[in-house]
Amino acid sequence: MDFDIIFKELKEEIVKLAKDKFNEQSTAIAADMEAYLAHSKEKLQKWAKLFKENKIDKEELTWLLKSQKDLLLLKSLQNIGVSSISIGHFKNKIVNTVLSKIIVHTS
Repeated sequence: MDFDIIFKELKEEIVKLAKDKFNEQSTAIAADMEAYLAHSKEKLQKWAKLFKENKIDKEELTWLLKSQKDLLLLKSLQNIGVSSISIGHFKNKIVNTVLSKIIVHTS
């Protein structure tokens, strides 16, 4: 498992999600995503390794990823007045993207 590849693909997919959902603000959102991923990189790498080694299962990995969701501060979306519900849905998409990327690369 090459975590740098996983990490690069995560960045690309999350930026694509941002462009698809919030086209005009995607550049600002990308900066928020970079901060989140940089802050979470060590944990994500550790959890991916634990999952690959079968030391945690999918449910535990999901729980760990969701525990980091509040660290995902989408200040750019809050600043333009996007509703908390829309931001919450977007955060869930990001968590699901991270989960699926880890599963695909470690299975």
